Amino acid sequence: MSKRKPWMRRALGAACIAFSSVTRRLPLPLAAALGRALGTLAYLVIPRLRSGAVGNLNLAYRDALSPAAKRRIARRAAQHLGIVGALFSRVPTIDTTFVEQHVRIEGREHLDGVEGAILIGAHIGNWEWMAPVIRTFRDKAAEVVRPLDDPALAAYVDDTRRGNGVVTIPKAGAGRDIVHMVRNGFLVGILIDQSPRENAVAVRFFDQPCWATIAPVMVAFRTHAPVMPISMTRDPDGDYTLRIGAPIELTRTGCLRTDIIENSQRCQDAIEQLVRAHPEQWLWAHRRWKARPQLEAQWQARLARDHDPASG
Repeated sequence: MSKRKPWMRRALGAACIAFSSVTRRLPLPLAAALGRALGTLAYLVIPRLRSGAVGNLNLAYRDALSPAAKRRIARRAAQHLGIVGALFSRVPTIDTTFVEQHVRIEGREHLDGVEGAILIGAHIGNWEWMAPVIRTFRDKAAEVVRPLDDPALAAYVDDTRRGNGVVTIPKAGAGRDIVHMVRNGFLVGILIDQSPRENAVAVRFFDQPCWATIAPVMVAFRTHAPVMPISMTRDPDGDYTLRIGAPIELTRTGCLRTDIIENSQRCQDAIEQLVRAHPEQWLWAHRRWKARPQLEAQWQARLARDHDPASG
C-alpha cells in the first residue's frame, strides 16, 4: 500500500495524466528528450532515487565497477525511466506502420507454431511497449499489471494499455486467469524482476539472495506452454528492439518443490542476462533485494518440515 496521503496521490495522478496529454502531442524525439530531461532532474533532486539505485548497483556489481560507473548507470537509468513515462501515451498508436518505423523485432521465429506462451520480462528499456508491439502480429496478447493507487490514474493507465487490443490482467489473484488465457492461445507477459510479497521462492539475482515469483513456472506446469524471455531496449538511434528469446528449458524431476525452485532460478537467470546486457536501462531504484520476513519465516518452516522425519 502506498505511504502517500490520498491528496498527494490524487495530485500526482493528475500531474501524470496532464504530462501524458502533453507528450502525446509532441513529436516522438521531442517527447523522449523531455522525458530524459525530467529523469535527469528527478535523479538530481530525489535523494532516494540516487541512493537506492547506487546501493543496488553496489550489491549487484560489488568491485567490478567503479563508483563513477555506478553513478553513471544510476543516472542513465533515471533518464530511461523518464523516457518510458514520456512515451507511454503513444501505446494506443502502436500499429504495424508505427512498428515498421520505430521497432526492430528479433527472435520472432521462436513463436512459430506456438499458441499460448508465458513471456517473462523486466522493467528494462520500454517495457510498456512490449505488449502492444506483439499485438501488431499476434491477435491474442495480454499482460499482468498492478493497478495504481490513485483510481483516476489507474483508470487512465489501464485504458491506455488496452488502447490497441491488449488484455490487462490485474496482478492480485491472477493465476487462474493467466492459465485460462494461455490455454486459449494468448501470449501472456509477466514482469518478474521485482520483489514479490507472496507466492515466492528464495533465489539468487546477481548472486545475491532475494525472492522471486513462482507464477511463470506454475502456469507452465499447468498448461505445458513454453516460457520465453522478452525485452524491448532503446537503441542508440532512439528506436527500439524487441527481442524474443528461445524457450527456457524447464526441469521436471517429479518433485514439485525442487522443480519450482530450480525453474524459478532459471527464469531469474534469464532476466539477469537481460539486465547485464543493458544495465543503464533497468529500474535500479526498485528494492529488488528487499528483506521479506514473512516469506523468510514461511521458507524456514518448509525447510524444517522437509528435514523432519516425522513430517513425512
